[in-house]
Amino acid sequence: MMKKQTKKLIEENDILCELLSREANDVLRNMTGYIQRFGISRYEQEKVRRDIAEMLLEGEKRGISVKSTIGEDYQAFCDSVLSEMPRMSSREKGLNVVRNICVFLAVWLPFWVIQYGGKDDFVRITGGGAAWALLVFAAGYVYSWIMSRQTFKKHIACLLIGCIFVVLLLAAMGLTKFGYVLFCAPVSIVVAAEIILIILCAVLSRIVDQDYKTL
Repeated sequence: MMKKQTKKLIEENDILCELLSREANDVLRNMTGYIQRFGISRYEQEKVRRDIAEMLLEGEKRGISVKSTIGEDYQAFCDSVLSEMPRMSSREKGLNVVRNICVFLAVWLPFWVIQYGGKDDFVRITGGGAAWALLVFAAGYVYSWIMSRQTFKKHIACLLIGCIFVVLLLAAMGLTKFGYVLFCAPVSIVVAAEIILIILCAVLSRIVDQDYKTL
């Protein structure tokens, strides 16, 4: 759960965005996606989103196009905004990484039980399966980092998605052959771990997504 102040701002921004044209919303979505990858708290992201949305809405009311309001180079506009924004502390960045790992594991565990669960109520963790999970997580981080720099270049984004998909598919074909069992865990333990991970995700999300200046 995120802080009420942040949640309220998100809801207000969603209502504000409904007043914008489809073109303005597309531009705002790309700009927000670009900004959120640079160590900015969720609360600060939403403040920027609100300011840009208000600029775009005011321009549309006056019959001014999006490019005339923001400028031709959307990325340059975002960079100028980022230069004036406070960044997350090292502590918050670390918590954000831990939160992302918990989210990944919480999503991955049910699939792991389905794929590797045995009739004896034990889940077998194999070397190939663990390596595959690590690869998917690393690929997600690399993809997110690169995409944040290519938000305004759709052709590069499509090519990147295709390359990552092919690499992961080939890796899956190779890694799943390594069936060496690292350890076994009772299904009950895995279920308990899933519950703990969900709780951790909620707690860390509340910490990470709040306005860090009020900590």
